[in-house]
Amino acid sequence: MDIAVVWLIAGLALMLAELFVPGFVILFFGLGGLVTGVAVWLFPGMGAAAQGLCFAVSSVLTLALGRRYCRNLLGGREERTGGAAYDDGFVGATVVVAEAIRPPLPGRVLLNGAEWPAEAARPIEKGATARVVARDNITLKVE
Repeated sequence: MDIAVVWLIAGLALMLAELFVPGFVILFFGLGGLVTGVAVWLFPGMGAAAQGLCFAVSSVLTLALGRRYCRNLLGGREERTGGAAYDDGFVGATVVVAEAIRPPLPGRVLLNGAEWPAEAARPIEKGATARVVARDNITLKVE
């Protein structure tokens, strides 16, 4: 089998593997394989070292140039508006302290049947109730 065909098949296999592996990276190595296959077809005397270099350079270039564009094209966009639209209904909720909160150390609270990391400005003992005043990622601010 011609080495150019091997590169083309390897490139297509890598591109197909992207469907099964998360990360959106393998696709660009597949493109590097296709570029190398075409280069070997155009320049049949290309040695193994030149083929490896062609594959490495074309893979890195397609990755560097294409990943950001394709991720923006295919990925969704998150719009953070702050306030009530961002708190998911947590702000204002009453929670039960599952693990004592002793500032500056966080504790844990129960909300909707799940435990959440929580911080407070003052110590709050286990079993006490508190009110959520803000949320920072998965950490709830309570008082």
